[in-house]
Amino acid sequence: MPSSARRASGEEATPLISLVFAYYENPEMLELQWREISRYPARVKKLLQVIVVDDGSPSHPAGEVARPRELPQHAIFRLDRDVRWNQDAARNIGAHEAQAPWLLLTDIDHVVPEATLTKLVSSELDPEVAYSFPRIKFESGDERESHPNSYFMTKDLYWAIGGHDEDYKGIYGKDFLFRKRVLRFTREVLLEGAPLARVGTMTVADAGSRTISRENTLGQRVWGYVVQALKALKLWRGVQTLTESYHRVI
Repeated sequence: MPSSARRASGEEATPLISLVFAYYENPEMLELQWREISRYPARVKKLLQVIVVDDGSPSHPAGEVARPRELPQHAIFRLDRDVRWNQDAARNIGAHEAQAPWLLLTDIDHVVPEATLTKLVSSELDPEVAYSFPRIKFESGDERESHPNSYFMTKDLYWAIGGHDEDYKGIYGKDFLFRKRVLRFTREVLLEGAPLARVGTMTVADAGSRTISRENTLGQRVWGYVVQALKALKLWRGVQTLTESYHRVI
């Protein structure tokens, strides 16, 4: 990968990787993330930007979660309204606001080990390829199946694919459609030896979303299939991105 570039007027170096998390009422998990990120060595921190996008958390906003001082460049954004399962919009915002040429997109309950970041910055990777990650358990290091919703790709490639479609907001489980478009647009390569570490709810109670149901109503399920069919037949509009208003908190 190319080295990061220093901005003019003594500002911070442009990062090489923007790590993007969507957040919703996960204060304990975010605290753990900040602790782990603060432990990265300085040589890793200077190449990293961390972006957290709060999907409108009503009780525990991401900006109010305690952060250690020893963090790399970071920013917290917040959607201006609380819409059920609107993490696709959060990811799009993170990808839009990212300052780095490469994006690491994953869920809030996946910790990125230092060794994984070191491998990413030291490997020659193809900017036209979407990379996926193997997975281990955070608690034990035992291997798990790879995660279907974590990616490493350039910002340019993310937007060439089109981003996540926000027409599916409110419907749980439609983010797989982004993966389908990824595979139609380019090839996917598994980053062997560069795992993400999945944190279980026995370790951190709010590692997974607890305050909203993963069960879609009949109306939501039907609407999801209708939208999907209309788009596949090109009878309705294409992928919708950056439709939600938001603001920077930190």
